[in-house]
Amino acid sequence: MSQFHAFATLVHQRFAQLSNHELFVVGEDNRAFEKHYLDSFPAGTNPVYKTNTEHDCTCCKQFIRNLGNVVAIVDGQIQTVWDITGALAPYDTVAAAMAEFVRSNAITDVFRSSERKYGAEESKQLLEGGTVKKWNHFHGAVASRHFSTAVGTNQGAYRSATQVFKRGLDELAAGAFDSVLDLIDSKALYRGEEHLRSIKDFQKLQTQYKKLKTPAAREAFLWANAMAPASRFRNTVIGTLLVDLSAGVDLEQAVRSFETKVAPINYKRPTALITPGMVKDAVAKLKELDLEAAIERRFAKISDVRVNNVLWVDNTVQGKMKGGVESVLMAAAKAVGKPAAAQAIGIDDFMSKILPTATAMSLFVKNTHMPNFVSLTAPAHADSGKLFKWNNDFAWAYSGNITDSIKEKVKKAGGNVTNAALRVSLAWSNYDDLDLHCTTPNGKHYYFSERGGVLDVDMNGSDGRSRTPVENMSFTSQMLKDGNYTFWVNQFNKRETTDLGFEVEIENGGEVHHFVHQADLKSGDAKLFTITIKSGVIAGLKVDGDGLIGGSFSQEKWGVKTETFVKVDTLMHSPNHWDDNAVGNKHWFFVLDGCKSNDPTRGIFNEFLRADLDQHRKVFEVLGDKTKCPPSDEQLSGLGFSSTRGDTVTVQVQSANATKTFNVTF
Repeated sequence: MSQFHAFATLVHQRFAQLSNHELFVVGEDNRAFEKHYLDSFPAGTNPVYKTNTEHDCTCCKQFIRNLGNVVAIVDGQIQTVWDITGALAPYDTVAAAMAEFVRSNAITDVFRSSERKYGAEESKQLLEGGTVKKWNHFHGAVASRHFSTAVGTNQGAYRSATQVFKRGLDELAAGAFDSVLDLIDSKALYRGEEHLRSIKDFQKLQTQYKKLKTPAAREAFLWANAMAPASRFRNTVIGTLLVDLSAGVDLEQAVRSFETKVAPINYKRPTALITPGMVKDAVAKLKELDLEAAIERRFAKISDVRVNNVLWVDNTVQGKMKGGVESVLMAAAKAVGKPAAAQAIGIDDFMSKILPTATAMSLFVKNTHMPNFVSLTAPAHADSGKLFKWNNDFAWAYSGNITDSIKEKVKKAGGNVTNAALRVSLAWSNYDDLDLHCTTPNGKHYYFSERGGVLDVDMNGSDGRSRTPVENMSFTSQMLKDGNYTFWVNQFNKRETTDLGFEVEIENGGEVHHFVHQADLKSGDAKLFTITIKSGVIAGLKVDGDGLIGGSFSQEKWGVKTETFVKVDTLMHSPNHWDDNAVGNKHWFFVLDGCKSNDPTRGIFNEFLRADLDQHRKVFEVLGDKTKCPPSDEQLSGLGFSSTRGDTVTVQVQSANATKTFNVTF
């Protein structure tokens, strides 16, 4: 094998090796590579055979013009067909010179060819005298991945992708990504979770790009990654949001534009957004009022509370309170089965006539009390300042980090909760579109398309989105006829995979029944129950759904068993009515023995904030969600009852002389 044949074979093998990668073309004039190749030979090393040199035949020229300027990008480094080892002189010198020259030229395009091969391994020439001369040449086969019958179209698409990629890397600001990720994390961006992967992938590429020190390195990075899934991120729907934010468009306006692209035309945003400027103003206000430390919250514990801020306290607990006695005077009463015949009494009379002589107390916890579970919260740092409208640092949160029951949410949504002879309300906690259905004794079917004055609240359909949605059916006494009313839930539009399940509440004649469906309703219908009405009241209630929990079955929540008596440690008003405070609705909290929430609990609600913080409500809406109280072993948790609901609870009271049972109405 001649020295040139050996050299050409090494180049051929190198090109075949590079063909396993994407290939690119460098330089504007491919003839310049042909000239540089011939000029790279040291003087006297290019022998002449008749009129042709061995290295500038048509075959070799074709190879050098079409494949000699082709490169691959491997681990961020430019690799050429001339990067070979083992060539003998003078070809080692030529290869080194060509490799250096190729690298000195910028990438101009992706390599695509309509030819299957270039050059030929050998050719033969008949010389004078009848002898045959065999010539060796450069040659290379084009891999299938680089072959195309539409070279210009393919190259144009790749160049376009590279330009879009570069604009995204250069234009999209880090602060814009932070804002969008915060929105997604707080579930404030419609369908934002769907775009989280593409955002992260693009951020990773942008970080790598920014770390590159030279223009050549960045250029190579662009070409190497132009066809990555995230490269066209700038032109995606979520990318347009980042483009707007990076260009300085107001957050509310940018998100509104994004959501019109991905949501129905009449979509309405349920959650207010906050801008960096709003956050800055809110932080400045907190600093001005010396309230920065007050943002951090925790569960309240018995030692936080003074005796004069409770209505009643068990003697086993009193010694642990601020200002309490040091000794324990009496043993606790034990829970005792189902409630016996109870005397009806209002809460005011109960407090004035029964509590003063009570030595122990137990409360009968029903399944219908599931929404009434409540925890008191306190500042994590002493003397951190007053955030709330009332003159103390304490607040509260009902189960699910809400301050309102299903009934209160229905009322706020405009549903009938005051003069309904029968009310059936549905509540859930994500953007899914659940629909409540009912068939009546006369065969009438009520649902979102046939409301008939019965369905008065229908949320998460075409009229907006909420993370605390409700639906409500209310039957007036004139509408409520004797017979069976069958209810079910339909999953009309499945949008999310978090915060699954739903709750249903029935109210008739002051009695409330509560049911929970914890499983995900992926599609179709979920049976609920059949209610039998006779003379305007519920004569029968048959649960039809397998996944529905409620009724008289004992359940456990926060360490408390339902449908049984549970010892009461403390009875107190809500903190907004402690001492001389009388701000807003009054609540009565029965702190139960062993009751403990294991979930992070919100310590700040906008409706609690003092007046001079009201202008920063949007910021506190997000802040309250991000500063939840971590679970703790010591906490004041139990059942809460509002003065606005008219609830009734069964309480067993032990005094020195007797044990009596009362149905206390609030």
